[in-house]
Amino acid sequence: MGTPDVLLGALALGVGIFLAWGSGPVARVVLFITALVVAAMLFLPGSQLAAIVGADAVAAMTRMVADTPWSLSDWLHFLIFVWLGLLLWLGRADLRGWKAWSLMAVLAVAAELAQGFAPERSPRIDDVFLNLAGGMAGLLAGILLLSIGRFLTKAGGRI
Repeated sequence: MGTPDVLLGALALGVGIFLAWGSGPVARVVLFITALVVAAMLFLPGSQLAAIVGADAVAAMTRMVADTPWSLSDWLHFLIFVWLGLLLWLGRADLRGWKAWSLMAVLAVAAELAQGFAPERSPRIDDVFLNLAGGMAGLLAGILLLSIGRFLTKAGGRI
């Protein structure tokens, strides 16, 4: 294990701890585990990830996205950050508003810059944009879900 591996591991743990810090007990666990899984998906070599999920799963996912303008890698970047943005908005009330939007932008760029240290990975500007789009979509989904929840609470369950 070299210096880049230690730096990436420390980065993943640091982000996990930061995201989990101010949340409730369930959100704390979910946010921390999510940060570690996201780090693994972003920093592990593609061949190692394919070995973990299996060739059949990779082939099935590739077929699912074959008729879209994005590759499997593009979809994964986008969906990873949708999930991260959604969890951030729902799990960390103290980071809602401009802090959440700023943090998503920093994480989107930092994730790609950190890939420069990972074996078989390289930072790409188009991945930064996919990360940003996914993160923003996740934050918007969190806002929508909270709004729906508040509406249903005020309506007393009546629609």
